Amino acid sequence: MEIIDMLTHIGKRKGEFYQIESLIESMELTGVDKCMICSQLETIDNEYIFECSEKYPDKTLGYAVINPWDINGEYELEHCFRDLGFFGLKLNAIRFGYSADRHSVLDPFFDLCRSYGKCVVVHGQSDLFSMPDKWAEMARSFPEVPLVLYHIGVPTMSDRACQLAKEIPNYYLSTCASYPPVVKMAYSIAGPEKLLYSSDAPFGNMNEEITKIEYYVKNEKHKELIFSENAKRIMKMG
Repeated sequence: MEIIDMLTHIGKRKGEFYQIESLIESMELTGVDKCMICSQLETIDNEYIFECSEKYPDKTLGYAVINPWDINGEYELEHCFRDLGFFGLKLNAIRFGYSADRHSVLDPFFDLCRSYGKCVVVHGQSDLFSMPDKWAEMARSFPEVPLVLYHIGVPTMSDRACQLAKEIPNYYLSTCASYPPVVKMAYSIAGPEKLLYSSDAPFGNMNEEITKIEYYVKNEKHKELIFSENAKRIMKMG
């Protein structure tokens, strides 16, 4: 069974440099076949992500990280899609200080994702800036753009995140840093078609995140959906 990890960070941040080779080593140890790779948020470097995706094309799926307040943010995202062939956009509202439903800030980036047929993956906990309902507003406003919510609304809005994923066709959930009972809830309420595996490496452990899913999901077809088929579908991988 193929495994696609839908969230890993590589590159420099204050005090460390997590290089692609370290990620590849972790993949080999855990049996992960492909990883979504994106830049560390503190020091955005989309060109390094491109270099890594070129070096390991069979193992990596490049994603752009954009600070929406950047005056050249739209140009950078289009460059990542048009010239670098990235698969999607990573957003984190709390890190860059905007509300996740602020259309004046985010609409241009969602428009680009819609135009290029790309997905958006987002930090989604229960903090004020990135609570599940705010991202749901963007998903409803751009129904052609798949939106993947990491962390499933922990610690206090997981039930709401699961309900939104059940109701909104283009709203998905990804498992990293979610408590095991929350993964069970997401599987039960939203269903296997709306759930994607991710580890949040190097901050999360790939093997532990795989184990959380395997503990609750026994149906082999459902495992295939969660570990790879849903990711392939929203990234139009054929």
